[in-house]
Amino acid sequence: MNYKEDFPILNNRDIAYLDSGATTQKPIQVIKEVEKFYEKYNANPHRGAYTLSIEATELYENTRAKIANFINARYKEEIIFSKNATESLNLIAYSYGMDNLKKDDEVVLSIMEHHSNLVPWQKVTKATESKLKYMYINENFELSDEEIESKITDKTKIVGITHVSNVLGTINNVKKIIKYAHKKGAIVIVDASQSIPHMKIDVQDLDADFLVFSGHKMLAPLGIGVLYGKREILNKMEPFLMGGDMIEYVYEQNTTFAPLPNKFEAGTQNVEGVVGLGAAIDYIENIGYDNIQKIEKDVESYAREALSKLDYFSVYMTAN
Repeated sequence: MNYKEDFPILNNRDIAYLDSGATTQKPIQVIKEVEKFYEKYNANPHRGAYTLSIEATELYENTRAKIANFINARYKEEIIFSKNATESLNLIAYSYGMDNLKKDDEVVLSIMEHHSNLVPWQKVTKATESKLKYMYINENFELSDEEIESKITDKTKIVGITHVSNVLGTINNVKKIIKYAHKKGAIVIVDASQSIPHMKIDVQDLDADFLVFSGHKMLAPLGIGVLYGKREILNKMEPFLMGGDMIEYVYEQNTTFAPLPNKFEAGTQNVEGVVGLGAAIDYIENIGYDNIQKIEKDVESYAREALSKLDYFSVYMTAN
């Protein structure tokens, strides 16, 4: 099947698009669902008792349940909507990191992290007088067991790890890292931005404490992201942003916050982005990850062979 036909921009312009790691193009199925939302359902979820608001709320919350099922979260309220993975990571850094790190605690990151999972921890560790450490890659651009076990210690409280490197394409064994970190008493944040478009993710199987991704890297609109967090951890965290639907009651000198997931979704949300993300998940599941990986394997094999013939070109990537 020629999936290129599903992407209007690829049919309207004579281009080969090679920047999906930064943002993917959108299939017509996603575009039409966003258009349909504005044509038929546009209203503010959770803010009204009239028909449009109720229908918008159902679309919004049904998509939350769809995402929970997509990544096998135990509870749908473990799915928090954000602008992107960057905002999700900042939420974790400030709402969890600031309150749970103390002097001489350690945060361990891989050196291959996107700066969105690095810069917030620089600030948080300085503010809490904790320490920031890095796991370095070997000559095969991978994290060795020795490196993981030497850097994650009894002092480690937080580990941040990208599932797939956006630079090298390295696929980290996050399940093994999570298991070892938990043995040392640390929580683990997985950045799945570059993995979820390409492989099935099961947060319960991984036992991830937090997992984040951006919709725009998996065929969904710009400006929509997801934070998954274990319910027992999220319940103990303070909100990152204040106002709007995350409020329960407001008094002159005091405020109470709404329960999960609303507690972390301040203000009017990107509802059309949520709807588009749901359509993108449907599109991915209709193709199937097995087919996606087969197509990618063919493209990768061709690229490796073609690039290896260029004597002025060096390829930096793992062997497999």
